[in-house]
Amino acid sequence: MKTKWMIRGSVLVIQTAVFPYYLLFLKNIGETYSTFSLLYAMFALSSAACFYALTWIPQALPLRKMYSVSLFGLGLSMIAVPFAETVLHVCFIQCVMGIFQAFYKLAEKEFDKKDNLSWKKENLHQFLLQLIIVASILGAGFIFDWFSVHMLFYLAGAWYMVNAWLALRRTYRSDLKI
Repeated sequence: MKTKWMIRGSVLVIQTAVFPYYLLFLKNIGETYSTFSLLYAMFALSSAACFYALTWIPQALPLRKMYSVSLFGLGLSMIAVPFAETVLHVCFIQCVMGIFQAFYKLAEKEFDKKDNLSWKKENLHQFLLQLIIVASILGAGFIFDWFSVHMLFYLAGAWYMVNAWLALRRTYRSDLKI
């Protein structure tokens, strides 16, 4: 349970700290608002398509492995962002990110169903996470004073992969207990 909250909190911090800068990156690649909205819509569309495609699978995927793979995929996607040079590259990254985000959200929802958390405890965790997020957004701004914006994507990608390793390690430990 403790590892799950640490991973969930870390992912939320990554997503929130990177998001405003990612939007600027998309805008700079696109040059027009219609291109920007197309790129952002590709993320949502690929995520929705992935959710729908998962209903065709006859049995549920292994939850813990899906969780780890989704984090690793999100990490690779973040690391790939600075290498994108054209709108087509970004469109591909957006689609891949949407697929892995769908896997992540699905695994997160399934974990919540299993844990039966009270809403008060969940709200307290969300409050603490939001405080950490505020600090990370401010910290990301300070990072840019010394490094390029690409550094944020590399750090976010590495942090996703650390969380993927933690989730995989958690899976391995739970498999040993069976």
